[in-house]
Amino acid sequence: MVKGTASLGKRQKRSHMTCRRCGKVAFSIHAKYCVACSFGRSSRMREYKWNDKKP
Repeated sequence: MVKGTASLGKRQKRSHMTCRRCGKVAFSIHAKYCVACSFGRSSRMREYKWNDKKP
């Protein structure tokens, strides 16, 4: 119920760091792969058709 200092004081662990390939802070430290570009899991860049920006 109380979402103040007690909850915010536990935020110390880093789950993601900067990716060597894409430069985003999306490389999972524990799983050892990037969730943005799939570095560490696949040699191909992660891309989807639904992710394209349409004008």
